[in-house]
Amino acid sequence: PSEGRYDWSKLDARLAKWKGAGKKIALRIMWSSSGNWPEPAAKHPTPQFVLDAGAVTVRSQSSKTDIPLLWAPMYQKHAARFLREVARKFDDDPDLLFIDITPGAETNPYRFRRINVNEPEFKARFLAAKSSDGRSYSHELWLDTVKKAIDEADAAFEHVPLLVTLNVGSLDGPGQSRAMGDHAVAHGCLVGQNGLKASSYLEPGARKDSFLTWGQKTPLYFEMLDASGGGTGMLMDVMKAAQRIGCDYLGVYAVDVLRGTKGHANYDPAYEEALAFGAKALAEIP
Repeated sequence: PSEGRYDWSKLDARLAKWKGAGKKIALRIMWSSSGNWPEPAAKHPTPQFVLDAGAVTVRSQSSKTDIPLLWAPMYQKHAARFLREVARKFDDDPDLLFIDITPGAETNPYRFRRINVNEPEFKARFLAAKSSDGRSYSHELWLDTVKKAIDEADAAFEHVPLLVTLNVGSLDGPGQSRAMGDHAVAHGCLVGQNGLKASSYLEPGARKDSFLTWGQKTPLYFEMLDASGGGTGMLMDVMKAAQRIGCDYLGVYAVDVLRGTKGHANYDPAYEEALAFGAKALAEIP
C-alpha cells in the first residue's frame, strides 16, 4: 500500500483455505499483465510510490494497463526489495511447492499477443520508451534483464524452489528462451511453460528438446492453455501431452477438476479418468 509497508491479509486468508484442506500451495508474482483480469491491481502492477521514485511505465490505452520497463534502475531496486520481503515471509513455508518469479509477463516484457491485437501501435511506443538511464528495449537488454532478475531472486530465497516460465524470450517470439532457461536451471530454478494443449510437443523440435534436457536437471511445471475443449483439446489428451514432455507439475483448470469430481453437478467419469491418469503419469516421472 505504501513504501516499506506490506499487507498480506487477503493472500493469507486465501492460502489458509487450501492449507486447511491439507493441500500444498504455489505462488506466482505478476510483474506485468494484460489488464484484462477483474483484480484492480492487474491494471496497475507497479505501485505509485515506485513510479514517483523514477520508474517508467508505458500505458496501453486499449486495456488501460500500465506496463513497466523492468530494466529501469529504480524499478529493479524496488523489485529486488520486494523479492526479499516475499522471501522473508514465505521462504520457510513447508506447504509451499514453489514460487513463480518469472520476470515480465512470462519472459516477454508485456503480454504482446493480446495487447498488440487490440492496439497495434503499442509495440512502437513501447520500443521507443526510455528508462531514467536512457535505455530502451533491445533483445540483448531484455536477456540481461531476465538474467539479473533470476540472480536477484536466487539471492533472496534460500529454501523454497523458484520457477521461471519460459513462454517466449523476446518481443519477436521464442528468441532467447533457451539462454533464459539455461540460466534459470543453472540457478536451480524449475522451468516450464503456460499453454499446454493436446497437440503440444507431438513433433520433434528445438523447443521440445530444450524442455526434455532441462527436465533431466530440474522439475518442470506446465499450465494448460485453457480449460479443456476448444483449442486446448480433451483433458485426457492434455494429460498425455504432459507425460510426453516429462512434466512434473501440471496446472489444471478448476472447472476440469470439478468435472472429474464425483458429486459435482457436471461430473463426467471421463474427466475423473483423465485426472487419475495424469496423477499417475506425472508421479512416475523421475
